[in-house]
Amino acid sequence: MNTVPSIKTATQAAINRIGSIDAAATVVRVGRSQLSEYQSRNSPAVVPADVAVTLDEFAQEPLILTAMAQAEGYMLMPVHLGESSGHHGMDQVAAKASATMTHAIEALADGKYDQMEATLACRDLTNLIRVAHSALHALRPIAKGGQG
Repeated sequence: MNTVPSIKTATQAAINRIGSIDAAATVVRVGRSQLSEYQSRNSPAVVPADVAVTLDEFAQEPLILTAMAQAEGYMLMPVHLGESSGHHGMDQVAAKASATMTHAIEALADGKYDQMEATLACRDLTNLIRVAHSALHALRPIAKGGQG
């Protein structure tokens, strides 16, 4: 499976989350044209790790690093698991599950997944697993009689 398109999609998503390519260029060591190449499927250039970390930091979610980890068969997990804002993370689980199902229904409208749809489904499922694991970590102590 060619993983470069998913990294480029994640790069584009991080740039969009920051606001624009111009805004993103103000926070990383590369310029606008290089960022444009990192998100273009017509360019072989892929975002380097240090730029990916900074873009993800400003996007406030590890979008690019998640795609990179998936490309190597891994998944990211937060270092500091525990109570998240909201209802011990269950609000995030519900939101990610809903988004995952919505995307799956859209992808299956023609009866099959294409490569891009499968890549996006893998990203959605990875994000769902991540927030579900965090919620589970927050709720387990309560289930064992602790404070919540």
